[in-house]
Amino acid sequence: MRIEPGSPIAVHLVQGADVCLGAGVHTESLLIVASVTLRGEPGAVLNGGRGGPVVQLDDDELVVVIEDLVLRGGTGEAGGGIRLSGWSELTLSRCTVEGNEAMLAGGGIGGGIYQSRGMLHLRDCVLRGNRASTASDYALVGAARGEVSGGSFAGDIEVLEGAELTLVACTVAGNVGARGTTTRAPVLVLRGARVDGGIHNDANLPASVTVEDG
Repeated sequence: MRIEPGSPIAVHLVQGADVCLGAGVHTESLLIVASVTLRGEPGAVLNGGRGGPVVQLDDDELVVVIEDLVLRGGTGEAGGGIRLSGWSELTLSRCTVEGNEAMLAGGGIGGGIYQSRGMLHLRDCVLRGNRASTASDYALVGAARGEVSGGSFAGDIEVLEGAELTLVACTVAGNVGARGTTTRAPVLVLRGARVDGGIHNDANLPASVTVEDG
């Protein structure tokens, strides 16, 4: 199904749907509750209109794919662009996550992406111009698992509590921070990834960090 700018999107996101957004700006904050594919034509932008995260997944057992979209204009205390808090699998391919904020109530976490559960795949995505007090681009907390292949981050990443993150052949202009708890240690794997701002592993509650060249 193809949707023109100005037409509602959420009503079409039913189980198994394959939805294509036409070129232009679509203004809607989406709470996704079914397994769907959401794609964009060249020039398609999904703008959250500062009404919450651009894309939010709270439910379990969903498989969601988002391709070739610009995601911007989202807000929240945790996750301005994307918030994944359910036990679901989300894949973003060739997407740009930009201009989102987690700055409510004086500050927040995960300006571009906040993930506390589930599995997130980022494939050749660009994150830039996002704002938060902690982790301007991407925050993984607790039971979150993330895999990044290619792409770039202009800001910071945080891997907290027992979260797991693998970075493959991507670049991070900011820093990657890692901090565990007394009972849970994060896992951070870098494989052919470049982190310009350095890796900041908490000295008292450290993560397991593996750095590989290939």
